[in-house]
Amino acid sequence: MPAVINTNLASLFAQSSLNSAQSGLSTSVQRLSSGLRINSAKDDASGLAIGQQMAGHIKALDQANVNAQQAINLAQTADTSMSTVQDILLRMQQLAVTGANGSLSNSQRSAIVTELSNLNTQIVATATGTTYNGLSILGSNNTISNASTLQNGTAAGASASVTGLTLNGTAAGTYTFATAAGSISLTNGTITQTVALTDAKTVGTSQAVNFSSFGISFTIQAAGPTASAATSEGAAIAGKVVTVTAGTLASLSFQVGAAPTTAAGDSIQISAYNITSGTGGTSTAMRNLGTLITGGSTTLELTGMSANGSSPTDAQWTTAFNALQGYSATALADVSAQRAIMGAKMNQLGYITPNLEAQSANEKAARSTIVDTNYSAETASLTKGQILQQAATAMLAQANQMPNVILSLLK
Repeated sequence: MPAVINTNLASLFAQSSLNSAQSGLSTSVQRLSSGLRINSAKDDASGLAIGQQMAGHIKALDQANVNAQQAINLAQTADTSMSTVQDILLRMQQLAVTGANGSLSNSQRSAIVTELSNLNTQIVATATGTTYNGLSILGSNNTISNASTLQNGTAAGASASVTGLTLNGTAAGTYTFATAAGSISLTNGTITQTVALTDAKTVGTSQAVNFSSFGISFTIQAAGPTASAATSEGAAIAGKVVTVTAGTLASLSFQVGAAPTTAAGDSIQISAYNITSGTGGTSTAMRNLGTLITGGSTTLELTGMSANGSSPTDAQWTTAFNALQGYSATALADVSAQRAIMGAKMNQLGYITPNLEAQSANEKAARSTIVDTNYSAETASLTKGQILQQAATAMLAQANQMPNVILSLLK
């Protein structure tokens, strides 16, 4: 190599080595200080893309685990209230057997009815008061606000209007009202119930219509110029169909997997169940139970019998209490079956949550190998970088002194 002054090749080589050593040292310091092997896309472009995809999946798994925990909490809330209702129904069964004792007086049986009425009130209070995050899960009562007017266009001036339409706790769906002279039918899917209407209603009077199997009731108000058959409710609403969409809480869906809820096993549903007694309950036995205790039945009405000044006979009391015993037993079976469903959901979720936790932990470990700093390897790289930096600095100093040799040739 020729001896020159303007171009110090040794110095250039030393500078390049020093820059490389400082760059490697800077990278090691950054990784050790942040704990991440990939701090920018230039560190590992493909690794960054893979790591971010895995991070998104981990976030989804962790949130799915939270969803599953909330589903368990909701089911436990419902189960606790249903347990209380079961205890009340057991007490009702006991009182039903007690009331069928012929040695009791009417006043003593009336005292039993008073307790039954209070117990029935508590069932309704428990059902409507059981909520989770503002959602009614055991006593959803929804009023349909868009009640429609039913009107007969064939009879001049004749009309009948729906003045009140309330849906209490039945399954959500589309309810279709079909009318004919003297009757009105309510259909949801394949279930149909028909209620007879009283003909020749006097103008201005009303008739309450109760579809007990659906938990729906409303009032038809008669209107028209006369009280003739043309203005009866049957004639007034003939031929008209009104469709109302129910707004009850039927089922809650929880995503318990990282994939969309359309994927098998990544979604679980918990159905609401209205345990309200009376017209609002999902269970027919619960509806009959409330009706029998509080009124609404033309043949059996414990509250009415208790207040009856003519003193019901022993046979009437026995018939009523026997009916109560049957309804309470069936209602108890219905609530028990629903508790079993809730229990099965909780058991299912009990297997889902640890699986989600394990999946999340495994994927976090896999992501760690891609994006996290290996401190044992990186500290060795740091030490190497420090030594190279010191060596390159020393050699640069030596290379910068090499042109001085040329001065001796000029002496």
